[in-house]
Amino acid sequence: MSGLWGRLRNGSGGGRRQRRANEATRVTGDIFSDAELHAEDLEPGSWVAKPKPAPAPAAPAPAPSDDGEAVAARSARRNDAAFAKLLGADEVDMDALRSLAWNGVPGPRRSDVWRFLLGVLAPSAGDRAARLEDARAAYRAAVVAVLVDVPASERSAEDQQTLRQILVDAPRTCPGVPLFCHDRVQALIVNVLYAWAVAHPRSGYVQGMNDLLAVLLVVLVNDDVPWDGSDAQLLGRDASALSDAQLDDVAADAYGMLTSLLGGLEDHYTHRQPGLQKTIEDVDGLLRRVDADLHKHLDDVGVLLLQVTFRWINCLLTRELPMKALIRLWDTCLAEPDGFSSFFPYVCAAFLCHFSETIRNMESEDVHLFLQTLPTADWGNDEIETLLSEAYILSTLFQNAPSHLQHEPDDISPFGPTWEEAG
Repeated sequence: MSGLWGRLRNGSGGGRRQRRANEATRVTGDIFSDAELHAEDLEPGSWVAKPKPAPAPAAPAPAPSDDGEAVAARSARRNDAAFAKLLGADEVDMDALRSLAWNGVPGPRRSDVWRFLLGVLAPSAGDRAARLEDARAAYRAAVVAVLVDVPASERSAEDQQTLRQILVDAPRTCPGVPLFCHDRVQALIVNVLYAWAVAHPRSGYVQGMNDLLAVLLVVLVNDDVPWDGSDAQLLGRDASALSDAQLDDVAADAYGMLTSLLGGLEDHYTHRQPGLQKTIEDVDGLLRRVDADLHKHLDDVGVLLLQVTFRWINCLLTRELPMKALIRLWDTCLAEPDGFSSFFPYVCAAFLCHFSETIRNMESEDVHLFLQTLPTADWGNDEIETLLSEAYILSTLFQNAPSHLQHEPDDISPFGPTWEEAG
């Protein structure tokens, strides 16, 4: 995904924008000419130009290189050991954990790491068991209070509508996937989402929250299996092999994780959705700067940025990426200090720019169809690592200089008149 390197180097979309002169130059300026390199010679995310390799000596012959798989295995063991050391401390260093998790979490460590990042597990070992038990007990009490102790006749019309919608959406969650076809898992989804909705009346339940919950459930129920398999392996866990007590703990932890996740995004779902509007505006500003041709083409063919990104932002790309790739993306987004709220616009902008050349060669109807069925079914860690590298580049250039995303008023709106009139 070298497109952003090229666009930033060539100044497409309004020229280079600097956060600090020396930092921006390292990415978009003389780094290329000084080293006599082209943008495509750099790996996405590299901050230092690669020197030209020296000629290999004629003798003695270089030692044979390590087997790639062996190198990867050693790297994985070192990475796992680093996580084990952090997680095993009496006081987990959350800054260090975020830094380590940003680059991906080993599968067997992921459920614990995510629970730390989302506040379900306490950093202090002395408080950990008590906090976890209190949170699980609170969840069970909430389910009893809103579902068991309240007869249907005593529920408000709004609560009845919410429960009805959740009951419709639960079977639609990852349709056809063995794990989510199980009756007990569908009941778990209903319990978690309805309890959350009643506890958060400002937003209530919004369709798509079931997809967010699904990601958390996959991580929690697979905490004891390898993570180098396919989506089928991750999603094929037989729920009947889990006891009622295990599923009950999974539900309680998922509820706590979902509460934390949505806590930073609740304005995405409240009246007029100010958080979602702000994110779309940020993506619009980024696109104007780094790919003005794509921005203009979308307007020319009548495709609003709102139409492109609404589902991405509401569902955090759960419907655009296969599960394994999605979970890797979430490792990094959850490791960000503000979670998804600050870094995700850069992810969305980089994601859209990845398909820039294809989209710019399409007419209106083809663009709409393409954006609804993006060719990402085979995406894995390599594609996500590249996407995150490009998102990081954008955040480095623009995060501390939001004024650089401003533009002169024009007739191109990311929302369109219907949304604006409704607001």
